[in-house]
Amino acid sequence: MRKTLVVLLLALASCAVPITLLRAAEEPKPTEPAEKPLEPGWLSLDSSVGAADNWIQLNKAAVENAIGIGITGYLDTSYTWSSRHPKDPTRISGRYFYGDQNKVNWNDFHIALDKPEKDWGFGFHVSGDFGRTGELLREATLWSVNLAKEPSAELREAYITSTIPVGEGIQFKGGLFVTPLGAEILPNPGSYNDQITRSFAFNYAIPLRHLGTLFSYPFLKTLTASVGVITGWDNPRDNNGSPSGLFGVTFTPSDSFSLASNIVVGPEQRHNTNDPRFTWSNVATIKPMDPLTVLLEYTAGFEKDASTPTGIKNAQWYAFAATGVWGWTDRFFTSVRTELFLDEGASRTQGFAATKPIFNVALGEVTLATTYKFTKMFLGRAEIRQDWANRAVYKRGSDNANANQTTLGLQLLYQY
Repeated sequence: MRKTLVVLLLALASCAVPITLLRAAEEPKPTEPAEKPLEPGWLSLDSSVGAADNWIQLNKAAVENAIGIGITGYLDTSYTWSSRHPKDPTRISGRYFYGDQNKVNWNDFHIALDKPEKDWGFGFHVSGDFGRTGELLREATLWSVNLAKEPSAELREAYITSTIPVGEGIQFKGGLFVTPLGAEILPNPGSYNDQITRSFAFNYAIPLRHLGTLFSYPFLKTLTASVGVITGWDNPRDNNGSPSGLFGVTFTPSDSFSLASNIVVGPEQRHNTNDPRFTWSNVATIKPMDPLTVLLEYTAGFEKDASTPTGIKNAQWYAFAATGVWGWTDRFFTSVRTELFLDEGASRTQGFAATKPIFNVALGEVTLATTYKFTKMFLGRAEIRQDWANRAVYKRGSDNANANQTTLGLQLLYQY
């Protein structure tokens, strides 16, 4: 009898185990917490534009799931005004992007497509700019020999990514990509600069993009190093047949501090491989307390026998910049940027320099900007900026220049 009971109990147990496992497998996973909504605000448009945000996000997610590719982007429009500007063309001196005087500009319709590596063993990223930004980006990065007016559509990035299974995994990127140098960036969906206008360091001290390869490896949890071979500064076509090197280190000992140090070195002059250009960029990101973020930037550059307004000479340039961002609420932010840019030889700034040739230029600026999020996807920004120089380099009218200028800017950004 006991033996029979034991057999029955074992049989019941053997049936109960798969049933229990099946029930456990069928139990739904706990739902992930919903994204925290923004705090209420006087200028909130959550009840109107916010409804459009939700509709766009739901339909975008459906398309992404269907094709297996991430889709992101933004729309950007702005207005800028300056107390000093040339008569023709009416471009604000010392600016590249956001430099059109007294004009509302459709800057950008930006779209980016991303494929993760997990599906095919490699991923890709493709992004493009349609509008004034695309026109200026194409002009600045020398796709053509003439810096004439370019089409208002430009392929910003196109690269593949993969992970080489060695150690912790070597990250590979190959193609056209934005530079890792500098504190500021060409805006990306969800990652914008804190001001409307770009710094002198962004415009003149560093490149914008590279064509080539980049390998990165995390030697420690806090330390990642990278090395790459590229065609050079802003020149996907390569102007001299000799590649340049791109080297970097990122140190992140904690969530409140990180340091990124990058170097690009190689010959950059057209049909000349004998006179190298060296640029070293360092950016520290510090978060001493929850509402405050501080960016400190130091960039140094040197070029042998560079073209300057006063002839062929050795050139050096240095950029020192600090930016502080304070988040008053999750909707409202204030940022202050101050900067000193020294161009010994005026090789970097000769495109906008004084009405007569000069040798050394020192530029300074203080920029105050405020940002308000009308919804999670729609934000507005206002900016006032004061520029100084040791020489009269800010052009005024047809043939005059001043040593200072004041600019105002307004901007609307919508990300999707």
